[in-house]
Parts: sequence; structure tokens; C-alpha cells
Amino acid sequence: MGIFGNKSAGTETPDSHLTFFSVSDANEFRAATRQVFAELGYEVDVYPDHAVDRAGRKFGFWNIAAVCQSEPHQVWPGLIRGHLQRLLTSFDTPDPFQGLSPADIPGRTFARLYEESVVPELDGHPHREFAPGVIEMLALDLPDTVAVFRHENARTYGGYAALREQGLANLHGLDVERLEHMTPPEGGTVTALIGESFYTASRALLLPGLATELTGKQVREDYGWLMCIPNRHQVAWHVIEDTSVIGAVSGMARFAAAGYTNSPGPLSPHVYWWNGTGYEQLTEVSDDGGLTVRVGPDFQAVLESVMAAR
Repeated sequence: MGIFGNKSAGTETPDSHLTFFSVSDANEFRAATRQVFAELGYEVDVYPDHAVDRAGRKFGFWNIAAVCQSEPHQVWPGLIRGHLQRLLTSFDTPDPFQGLSPADIPGRTFARLYEESVVPELDGHPHREFAPGVIEMLALDLPDTVAVFRHENARTYGGYAALREQGLANLHGLDVERLEHMTPPEGGTVTALIGESFYTASRALLLPGLATELTGKQVREDYGWLMCIPNRHQVAWHVIEDTSVIGAVSGMARFAAAGYTNSPGPLSPHVYWWNGTGYEQLTEVSDDGGLTVRVGPDFQAVLESVMAAR
């Protein structure tokens, strides 16, 4: 399957929450998860994309479901059990900031993007909206885990503004693992940065300078650019110059949807456009799992401008 290819969901309707599963497979996965919780001694309420235990702790399904979807059904309980045991153990680990000196912090701090819906207790952490459904937070990179700064951590180690500036600088210092230039069937060129780092997609925070640095393309402020971040290991963009933007939107929509549904660490299935002040969401997921493009008046004006310039 090519990078802009589609993964068939088969003849069954895709589940509206765990979209890489059919409805029946998603329900089987949820039932298996409930059973594994019970075997571990936990009573939970199961929702379409997460479970909540009696202590109010939320367990998202997406990452482990993404692992299970490519494996035989009979091995799902073992995979789910191992995943939950690791999560439950992590709740009892010491505070990751404990014992760190101020000198330890700068080199380990990264600005990082997260899918907003999967972050519990968001108000306890310094954060800002990056794009609809995606937030920027401060992450502390440790040998065995990644911790997220709480407000008290940020105050202790220099304040949010200084830590964010350091986090962006550390993103900029990361190696370029793999840069691909892709041409969707509809035309246009899309550039994708792909890597194993947990912070690859977070380099979207460095746009448009990142695009100019890696490709030499200058951004027209009146046109902006397209961007998508399917999962933590991928970020793609298209600098708008001409009518090739139409093909780029379609290609990026498929790329984002595939990368979101088929990979761990999902961020967003959507394509966004920089409108001069922030990111505007161009795509939306329908109830049957399909993806459609939604064109607002400002982006419509850009399309009309590039069409008139042909």
C-alpha cells in the first residue's frame, strides 16, 4: 500500500470511535478489555474509546487497540493484559521530577503535541491550543518515560515561557530522520518528516521556518500552508503556491487518516490550514468513518486567488 493509499475496512461498517475496527471487532475488543480488567481485580465503566475505574482513572483504548487490530483475536487478551499492567504499574512510580536538579531540566525539556481528548486533568498542566483537537504541552524526556510538566513543576524550574522557549530549541536541534517528498494522484507535492522520535510530529510547532529550512520554500503570508500530524512520528506540509493545493488537500487527507488509524501515538486525522493567525481545520470525519473536506470562506478566497492566477 502506498503512503497515500487507503486501508479497506472490509464490508462491515467501521466503528465510529476505533475506526480501524469494524463495529463487531470493536465491541469484541471492548468486551475483552472489560474481562481483563476484571481478572486484574478492577471494576470499570467501559465507554467507546476508554474505560474509567472506581478511582476515576481514565484508560484510553486507542494505542492498545492499534496494536490488537493487526493481530489474531485470540491473542488480544494477552496483549491487553500486558498493556494494562504497565499502565497500572506506572501509577505507582515515584514522581519523575523528584531528585532532579535545575541543571537536569533544560536538555530534557521538549514542547510536545498531544491529542486533547486523551489527556486527563488538563487543567493541572500548562498548555495551549495548537490546532483544533491538538494541544501543546511541556514534556520532560527521561530514559524510561516521558513526563508532562504540571503547573508546580513549571514554576519550580523557571516558568512556562522560559521552559517553552527551551523546549522549542530542543525540537529544532533534533536530527532529520527521514524527509520524503510525495506526489498524490491528484497532483501537488507534500513534504513529510518521518522518524522514530516521540517528538517528530511536534516539529510542526516550528513551521513555517522548518519548511523553509528543509526545502527552501518561502511561505506567502496571504496563502499560508497546509499541515497534518497523523501521529507522533509524522508531520507533513504543503506550502501553498498555486492550484496544486487542491490535490495536496486530498492527498494529505488520506495520509492523515491512514497514519492516525494505523499507528500508535495518534494525534489527529485532520488536515489544517494556517490562516495567518492560527490553524483552521479543513477536514471532518463523518459518522460512517469517511473523511470530507470542509472549505470555509477564508480558505475559499485562497482557492479563488490561486485559480485566478493560473
